[in-house]
Amino acid sequence: MTTVLERPIAFDSVLATVASIEDLSPHLRRVTFVAPRITEAVTAGPDQRIKILLAPPNGGELKLPSGPEWYAQWCATEADERFIMRTYTVRALRPAVAEIDIEFVLHGVNGPASAWVSEAEIGQSIGLILPFAVDTSSTKGLLHSGVDYVPPATSTHRLLIADETALPALAGILEELPSDVQATVFVEVPDIRDIRALPSPGRVDITWSAHTGGPDDAPRTVVEALKAAPIPFGVDYAWVAGESGMIKAARRHLVNAVGLPKSAISFQGYWKRGEAQI
Repeated sequence: MTTVLERPIAFDSVLATVASIEDLSPHLRRVTFVAPRITEAVTAGPDQRIKILLAPPNGGELKLPSGPEWYAQWCATEADERFIMRTYTVRALRPAVAEIDIEFVLHGVNGPASAWVSEAEIGQSIGLILPFAVDTSSTKGLLHSGVDYVPPATSTHRLLIADETALPALAGILEELPSDVQATVFVEVPDIRDIRALPSPGRVDITWSAHTGGPDDAPRTVVEALKAAPIPFGVDYAWVAGESGMIKAARRHLVNAVGLPKSAISFQGYWKRGEAQI
């Protein structure tokens, strides 16, 4: 992915158009968006966070914010009039052809983003808030630029834990894994049919957990799988992303049972069961 070094961090809005739609599995859909200004967009890492913007609850027109004070403007707008905003991960950025891929989890109409993508058609427009300048010169700069996967340069064995909402970020992380780095991976998906290949130049061992479709005695959650598996000696960094309850349980196990220092664990709550997230 494209990165820009040692520049002020800047995000701005873009009106993007759906160029293609691909169903990767029963619960994951990839949408490719195009917009002229995507040629200027950048990323700070493989789990780069962005925002998607949908029309406000009152059915009014989607009015894109602009400038560094866009979030303050959004907060000051009446709830029924402000655009709906959700956080997603850049799956792939191709500035040379002004394209960006975003992968959405399909869970019916139980949420505005899932409802939108379930009915999405080529030619529709959506708002995106993208990074146009990031700081990759330090850990602090990377974190402020919207990434959480920041392993130490000396890391040789990483533990990666994700549910289906973090699967796009995980796929990007594995694609960029150095060939001399080992990754022990645990992934939770809704259905066994959601399991798919995750290519990587690194040495990767993946354990999948599926809520439905697997053997009756197979772990149904990623935390169950994590607790049942012996963690290889030498793990020096962990990245955990997905539902907040899962993250807390996984992090507690890594600290208390595995003995991994808290400082070696990066974690990001992508959603919280029973609550809307922005």
